[in-house]
Amino acid sequence: MLIEELENRWEETRTEEAQTRSVRLNALCRVYEQADRVLSGDPVTVHVVPNGPAPAWSDGSAIYINLDQIDEIDIETLTQVNGLNYHELAHHLYTPRKGTELVKWVIENSYFQAFNILEDQRIETLLVGRYPSIAPYLTATVARWLGASEDVNGNYVCIRGRRYLPVEIRQAFRDEFAFPELIPKIIDIVDEYRLLPFPQGYDRAKELIEQFYKQVCLPMGLDNTTDGGPNKCGERTPTSKGRPEPGKAQEQDAKRAAGMGTKESTYVPKPNAPKESVPQTATNTNKPDNDTGNPASGPIVPTSIQEALDIREEYVDKPIAGQAGTGHVPSLGGVPDNINDLLNKTIDDVLARKDVQADVKVKQRVIVGGDGKHEDITKKGKFEGTTVPLDAVVSYRKFARELQRLRDDSEPSWQRETPTGRVNVQRVIKGCEIDQAFDRWDEGDDGCDVEAVILVDRSGSMSSDRNDKKASIACWTIKRALEHIEAPVTVYAFDDKAEVAYTRNERASKTQYKFIYGNGGTEPYPTLLAAEQLLMASRKKNKMLFIVTDGVFNAEKNDELIERITRRGILTAMVLIMEDKEYDYYVNQRNDFTQKSLQHKAEVFARINNAKDLLPFAKQVVVNAIKKRSRMR
Repeated sequence: MLIEELENRWEETRTEEAQTRSVRLNALCRVYEQADRVLSGDPVTVHVVPNGPAPAWSDGSAIYINLDQIDEIDIETLTQVNGLNYHELAHHLYTPRKGTELVKWVIENSYFQAFNILEDQRIETLLVGRYPSIAPYLTATVARWLGASEDVNGNYVCIRGRRYLPVEIRQAFRDEFAFPELIPKIIDIVDEYRLLPFPQGYDRAKELIEQFYKQVCLPMGLDNTTDGGPNKCGERTPTSKGRPEPGKAQEQDAKRAAGMGTKESTYVPKPNAPKESVPQTATNTNKPDNDTGNPASGPIVPTSIQEALDIREEYVDKPIAGQAGTGHVPSLGGVPDNINDLLNKTIDDVLARKDVQADVKVKQRVIVGGDGKHEDITKKGKFEGTTVPLDAVVSYRKFARELQRLRDDSEPSWQRETPTGRVNVQRVIKGCEIDQAFDRWDEGDDGCDVEAVILVDRSGSMSSDRNDKKASIACWTIKRALEHIEAPVTVYAFDDKAEVAYTRNERASKTQYKFIYGNGGTEPYPTLLAAEQLLMASRKKNKMLFIVTDGVFNAEKNDELIERITRRGILTAMVLIMEDKEYDYYVNQRNDFTQKSLQHKAEVFARINNAKDLLPFAKQVVVNAIKKRSRMR
């Protein structure tokens, strides 16, 4: 009896542990899903699956992480998962899909191994060019793979283009490379391919892929069973779903990435390098090495697939004396101790970085807490409660009634007496007309699936004409009305820093509004970033951003950010609080201002003086947000 009781308790404990782990893994998926949506602007989904074919993979719209990669929810594991996830996000953003001209050509010619090796280095280069802060995670992931790999003598071909890696690592694997005569050709091809924007670079990519296959992959004996990197992309099938970034965006990312990392030192072949390992030619002596400017000789260029196979049979498929370990340290299998120490130090350096620890600890806290929602790290401010004026209450109620009608129209319901649908027998027996004999179930729509963020300017200029009071009341009116249809509304106050006035789940008081005093500078940029992150992490279908301000702030970078938020499917609305006299001064008497410049690239614009003015504008914003959602379906 005692043994049976102990077994039952053990089974209960195991079940409880499994449930806890399941909750945490679901939370992990939501955390990475939200981060990927913020970075890409696309509705990316993330899944953890058991027994997957690789550490991580993607079909172009969803990212899958192998459960085997997640032993614990600790800093080291999450740093590794970050790197795997960012690599797949790079595929999502940049890799051409299965039906494109380039991938069709790759498949037809069986060049997929060469394409994958080159493409992995290109996509990571472009992503780090856009988001340099992700480089440490990719560094740790690649370093861990290199340390676990048995192919130390061949991995240089996979890391030459990963210029975010420490130069010491790239040079160490170059020195250990078993085919030193191929190095100049690898340098030429990889250094050019890694910065190609697609689709405009397709023609040149074909030339480089073919060269890489015939002059590098075949002589090395690489085939489609080679894993190709930390995410085992050498074995993956073509990405089929979604759509990559447009060519112009890829061009910009390539320009940012062009100077990435430290260049490798001049490559000098070792005196004991095997001369017979690959057949040589005296041609190609006038082309400089991309890093050194030295002449680069290369292997014979096959003129046909059969010739390439003959070269492989003669020089690769038979043992080559002294092929391994021609660099600084003889290799007896596995990674030499000096390189292994370098890789471990690189990983330790990444884990010790304060920015990495801060980022990973936030993820860890949310995952372990079992809540996959976006965690807003913006400081909570303290604001005085003030009695809501009667006209604001009236405006709120009118706005709420309009939203209630909208919600009623959006909810699923039976449409009675319709020409088609389910026959209503009782009505037919009573002798109704044929076009009134049916009832149809209407699924409704997502018109009231809304989330909003309101940014309230509290700079010193807002204190003039009591604009800060008007802005605070306008904020309360919008928030209370949207809460009437259960829409979460976050409110940020900004001057030269951001503070939270109302959290996402905090309801506005029925009788008091928070007075957001104007007393600082004017820099909305950090607050716009916080709003963008929160809204991109939201699963609501209709997202909107209100900016309540007197309109005078630096346009250069803020307007660009507002434009980007708009492109990501969020309706942007500018609420300008400004008296007629002041508005006339800015628009008609100053050459550097117009209504367009005061709108700051927002989609919807209105100038108000009180809560009554706000009502038609707010209704217009909600209607436009729903229309925008229907256009983007």
